Amino acid sequence: MGIAEVLTIVFIVLKLTDVIAWSWSLVLLPAIISFSIYALILVMKLVMVMIAVVAVKKRKEM
Repeated sequence: MGIAEVLTIVFIVLKLTDVIAWSWSLVLLPAIISFSIYALILVMKLVMVMIAVVAVKKRKEM
């Protein structure tokens, strides 16, 4: 587990025990940010693979 997951669990426990009165969107923000970063990295990798496939196809056509 990374720091974002630990923070999310801690914030959820604090929210459920009424120690903090934050909104749920703020409590889940570390998980949302972490997921967004992972998704962005995945999209970047997929784009790089697509570029490589197009380059190979162009090279074979020559």
